[in-house]
Amino acid sequence: FALVLTAGAASAQSLPSGWSTKDIGAVAAAGSATSVNGIFTVAGSGADVWGTADEFRFVYQPLAGDGSIVARVDTVDNVNEWVKAGVMMRETLNANSKHAFMIVSPGKGLAFQRRGSTGGDSSHTTGGSGAAPSWVKVTRVGGTFSAYKSTDGSSWTKVGSHSITMTSTIYVGLAVSSHVDGTLADAAFSNVAITPTAAVPPQ
Repeated sequence: FALVLTAGAASAQSLPSGWSTKDIGAVAAAGSATSVNGIFTVAGSGADVWGTADEFRFVYQPLAGDGSIVARVDTVDNVNEWVKAGVMMRETLNANSKHAFMIVSPGKGLAFQRRGSTGGDSSHTTGGSGAAPSWVKVTRVGGTFSAYKSTDGSSWTKVGSHSITMTSTIYVGLAVSSHVDGTLADAAFSNVAITPTAAVPPQ
């Protein structure tokens, strides 16, 4: 994967080559992210990933075209029952960006949340009860973003899909929001994989 470096708050912070991290939105406490032996530990503050704008910590890579991101959410701090930790596809690094987000929470189960238009309202589809550890996945096929959950990383259950028009190259990665702005919540992720979908050559 190509490494994209962004100015300002983005930094590597002991992340593998190709990854960057930054706070999205006006969080009241700076987040962080590290990776040791394939385990990503992400600390995020922020009021929420919801409504018309977001506040959270993002660990990301660029993805051109179609593809998927998979991760096992190993642990999530129970700072609030609505702490959100999961995998996200996002058009920009702006707080009001379009996105697709498959989450695991400590007290509200799993869910597929998304914003279909820049600065628009968010939407929610429940993924049922559950907590960490849980596997989550988001895929992009053209303008269709789909979210999945799994207990073992092999057998997947589709939670929902949404048609969202995004630019060809987007940001894909791990997101954590504590839901208590100014207080950090830690989440640990393993088995993180971003897989581009190869274009089919013309006949």
